[in-house]
Amino acid sequence: MWTRRTFSQLDTNEDSIARIRCGRIVMRDGELERIEQHWMRSPVSVAQVWWQAKFAALQGDVCCLDFHVPRGMNAFMTLDYVRSGDATRYATAIGAFQMLDEIARLRKAYAIVAHVSNSRITDRHLKRAGWERHLLDWPGRHFIRRMQPNVSVAT
Repeated sequence: MWTRRTFSQLDTNEDSIARIRCGRIVMRDGELERIEQHWMRSPVSVAQVWWQAKFAALQGDVCCLDFHVPRGMNAFMTLDYVRSGDATRYATAIGAFQMLDEIARLRKAYAIVAHVSNSRITDRHLKRAGWERHLLDWPGRHFIRRMQPNVSVAT
């Protein structure tokens, strides 16, 4: 049976976490609960989103982010799916997104991209978090979060 590798601390597992190609970040009560390594990307359908919202809603102050690194595009990450609990606080959601940024930094990614279909996630919220509109001529709401370059300063 395939088991998922999980990490509960970022600082002691940086090398292993940087190698994750598909994963999930789980924040609970404002703290990192775990980062899961998945073996393959699991696409999300509209039916799955509806089913989970109706019958499998998360309980409490929890936020989960699914991400992956597209094949052949190691310098980019995609944010695939965001799930939040019925009492998710802003601090928990922001903490999950900051953890995603940290994983992107460890991977030396140029950017994180996302197709946002949830109207509750406003353009204003995304802009405040450092995301900008992308692919304006494509259908849907596409966003990109460009990462700061890892620049070494010689002294």
